[in-house]
Amino acid sequence: MDKLELNIFENKSALKSISWIQILAMTGTFIVLYLLEGFVIKPTGSALVGKEQFGIVGAVFFIIALFFIIIIVHEAVHGLFFKIFNPDGRVKFGFKAGMAYATSPGTVYSRGQFFIIIVMPFVILTAIMLGLMFTIPNPAYKYYIALHTGACAGDFYYLYLIMKHKHLKYAVDTEVGMSLYETKDQTV
Repeated sequence: MDKLELNIFENKSALKSISWIQILAMTGTFIVLYLLEGFVIKPTGSALVGKEQFGIVGAVFFIIALFFIIIIVHEAVHGLFFKIFNPDGRVKFGFKAGMAYATSPGTVYSRGQFFIIIVMPFVILTAIMLGLMFTIPNPAYKYYIALHTGACAGDFYYLYLIMKHKHLKYAVDTEVGMSLYETKDQTV
């Protein structure tokens, strides 16, 4: 019987990989959006918030607050999909080691369900922000999308593991990471 158990907070190799994913995802997303903006979207007006509206200190606080709102919504989407696939499962939210998280500890999901739970915050929030970027052109969107993409690094790492270990068919979310199993009876 084969299984993979990941404690994200104790696995130095995983943390290093996530850090690299974060840097590459954020930088790559920003470059793509910068180029897209230059060729496809013609920004109008000023940034959503800038020193002209609030002063430099106010702008910084607004940007930080908006980023925290994006992270809260991101984790809420994880929680929503945990509940969609297991309405009776308990969902917990928290913050540990500089990372916000949503978890449904001990709940067993199929590999496909867990993939969807992990990927949906990136898909939904990126689609919304891209939609706004195209309908209400503004130079600030590329920063928020790039920051959110970087914040998805842990999720991208989980997706990588799920794709790498295709023979493992069941996932259990834990408060410190995840476990993948070959058979459902292993998860108990």
